[in-house]
Formats: sequence, C-alpha cells, structure tokens
Amino acid sequence: MILIFLFILTACNANDLIDMDGAHATSEDIIKPSVKYVKDVDVVNTHGSIKGLESMQNFYDNLQNGISSDLRIVHYTIEGDPIVTDLKYKEDTVKVTYDSTRDKFGNGEIKTFTCTDLLEEINPTNTNYIATGCSDGLSGMVQILAIEYDLQRQDLFEIELKYGKNLENEVNTKTKEATEVINSKEARSTSDFQLSSKVKQEVYKLLITANYLGDIELNSNCHSEEFKEYYLKVYINGGEREFHWSSCDQSSDSAKFTEIAEYIITQSEMKQDENPETVIQGYILQVNDETLLIGVDLNIIQYEWLKDEIQNIDFGSYVFDFISLEGANTNEFKIGDKVEAIIKGTITGSTPGRAYVKDIKKIYITK
Repeated sequence: MILIFLFILTACNANDLIDMDGAHATSEDIIKPSVKYVKDVDVVNTHGSIKGLESMQNFYDNLQNGISSDLRIVHYTIEGDPIVTDLKYKEDTVKVTYDSTRDKFGNGEIKTFTCTDLLEEINPTNTNYIATGCSDGLSGMVQILAIEYDLQRQDLFEIELKYGKNLENEVNTKTKEATEVINSKEARSTSDFQLSSKVKQEVYKLLITANYLGDIELNSNCHSEEFKEYYLKVYINGGEREFHWSSCDQSSDSAKFTEIAEYIITQSEMKQDENPETVIQGYILQVNDETLLIGVDLNIIQYEWLKDEIQNIDFGSYVFDFISLEGANTNEFKIGDKVEAIIKGTITGSTPGRAYVKDIKKIYITK
C-alpha cells in the first residue's frame, strides 16, 4: 500500500488551485467532472492534470469547520484505468476507502482506513492533502491528493499575454518585449523584458491549479468597450496552449485565467529583482557536525519514507532534490524538522548539492 500511494503521489504527476490561500467556490458553484463507469466524481487526476480542485478545498474547509462532508477522487493509471478514493468526514473521523477494482493491472482490492484528520501541506513546488492518524498507512498517514507545479522540471516555459479593449497591450517573455499603450498616440515599450524566476514559478502554479492542460471553456464573444479582452499563449516544453476570453465571461474558468493575467500584468509593471535570493524549504534527513542534509520540497509522507533509507540510498536515482547546507548551528536542529533556508551565494554540485546558509528557520505544518 505504501508503494501504491507513492505511485499516486509521483507517477500520476509525471507530466509535470485556485489560490490555496484565497477565496473558494461553494459546492453549489462547482460543476462535477464526468468519469465513465464511475458516478458522483468530485475530483479527477489525469496524470497531473487535475479537475475539481475546488471540491478538494471545500472538503478540507468543511473538515476544519466540523461540517460532515463526502468527496470522491479518481486517479487515472498510466494505462487509463480509474482508481477511486472516497472520503467521508463525520464526527472527527475521516473514513478513506481506496478502490482499485477497476484497475486491470492492479490487485483489484478495496481497502478502508479510519483516520482522525486531514493535512494540507503547501510547499513551494507542490501541495498535498494527507489523511493523518490513520489505522494503517505509512506512519499512520495516507496520501489523498498531490498537486505538482515545479517549474524547474520543465525544459521550456514562456508566456505571451495580450490584453486591453483591442488586445493592444502585450507582455511577452519569449520575445522579451513588453508594450503598454498609454493613449491613441503614445505607447511605452520595453525591450529585453523578463519576469523573475519566482514570478514565473507562481504563474506556472496558477496555471496548473487552473487545470490549463484540461478542457477549458472561455467566452470571447462579447466585444464591447465595457469589457477587457485577454489572449494568453503558453509555451511549455515543445507544445503550446492558447486561451482567449473577455472580462464579461463570468465562468469559474474565466475567473481563474483573469487572475493569472492580472498577476502577470501587475508583475510586469514592477521592477524585477535581477539577483533574487535562493530560498529552499524541506525536511532535515541528516544532522552532522557542520551540515544539514535537506530533502527539498518533500511532503511529510515522503520524509517518513526516506528517513530510514537515507544511509543506503543512491541520491541520483530519486526525483527528489537533496542539498547539504553548511553554516547553520546544527545544535538547534534535529532530523525531522521542516526548515526554510536562505542561501548565501549559489548552490553547487548535485545529488546532493551544497550551499552555505545565510539564514535558516524552522517552519511548522498547520492543520
């Protein structure tokens, strides 16, 4: 079962939210996805393209407020078979039912866990929902859903955004140009334009959580002086995705894409830090006399899985990043602490990399 849930965590996101801290749609606003042979599905994870994240967030919010709720998640296997995870929350108990009977290449079993809580763990490159205090699972934890948005795992990511009454303004990281029309006779252009890696990471996260690789329904047919037009083209690795919509579109998809566009516009108007500080986050796997070995952006289940294997593992055989940090007061930290560190200079080497700490602090997972 540990391997099964780790498969869901990593393999299903190999192609690699609404804003997790922002407002969320109510259950009445959400149109449920359709899955062949499976009824009443709320969330569908098709190899990292996730539809219905609002339902996942609503279930989590209801649990935090003591409101009884149900949720059904479908993860598709590489072969295209649905694996169903049902969540039922009532009276401080989370019942998790894992059904792989539709998986022609699996063991075809139904397994049930009784848990006490649900954790939302947000990292810079991923967000995870994990049931805790469970009757089974790794250290009493069961992976429910993982959302991966690590931009560094992509070979190419550039954006072209046009906006305005007649799409007269443009932000283009591919051609490194930005144009803002002030009035009919004046325009302001910038060559050698760029957005910082931090901003592009946030844009990529917003696109992933808006399920930009899925079926997006946008309306651009209400041309009027009262509304703003948007055109967004995303260059990702060897492919492209185009979106055209108007601010008159009141759909949930339009709201997400308008948020993305306005974020890009706002950031394009700000001075970009040419040498931003490198910040890493992760769990401490080893504490030596002068160094801390960090598993970067691990979630708590991945940490529990790795901590007992770390002495014997081949770092290069894992998709995780590891960094050996020097310069921290190792007496202040222990294995299992989750930390955030600002790097002085650059990270050198690989598997694991090495870096010197400018500042480091413990961070805590909140439920």
